[in-house]
Amino acid sequence: HDGGVDELDLFDLNVQEIGTIMEDTTEYTQDDAYDIDNYILHLDDGLLGGEREITVDYVAGWNAGGYATITITNYALITPLMTITIALGGSGGVVLTEGTNWYDDTSNEAVAISIAAAINANATLSADGGVSAFTIGAKVYIADRTAQRAITTCVLSATTGMTLSGSPLAGVNFPEGLRNAVMLLVAGRFAKRKNARVKNYTIGTKSVSFGSDEDASEFSRIVSQYKRAKVFVL
Repeated sequence: HDGGVDELDLFDLNVQEIGTIMEDTTEYTQDDAYDIDNYILHLDDGLLGGEREITVDYVAGWNAGGYATITITNYALITPLMTITIALGGSGGVVLTEGTNWYDDTSNEAVAISIAAAINANATLSADGGVSAFTIGAKVYIADRTAQRAITTCVLSATTGMTLSGSPLAGVNFPEGLRNAVMLLVAGRFAKRKNARVKNYTIGTKSVSFGSDEDASEFSRIVSQYKRAKVFVL
């Protein structure tokens, strides 16, 4: 951007949380919480003047699997050999131990990165149908890969120096509008399955044809609010 702006259009819908904002090599900070309007980020102060590159770490989108967060509040107070146990589907459990799988590092952010890396490196947890992890600042997001599986748990052996939110993994927020659009489409296919207008109803590599112009228009109207043009300036 060319500087001086107090509003940024991010590239993804439904932005949930903002991490670090960098103006080239200078970090932007503000005292108040960020004001987010879907994908538009409003800032209290204008960014620095002059053409520069802006990098924003953020969490966005909808989640159909549930997630938990571990926030590192004081890395110096973390108990040695502390464990994080993640049980997929509420059964069994993978134990990640401080000093073996992840490490009490030199900052809250570094500990968060270490925990996320341990989760993603574990073959059982990182496989299809497992979980994945990423960080925003000192917070670790543990996201379930299986849609609407609400019984995967995350347990800490101690809470000194960190806090856990969301166990069983919670936060499923798949848009009802998209769910309804799919239901309307499927219902329409059953209602018209003997209609001669449905000529290309196949499964696999072929797309399903709409039975009428009305179906297509209604489907497009519903999903339009979940779409936006992707514009990248290089």
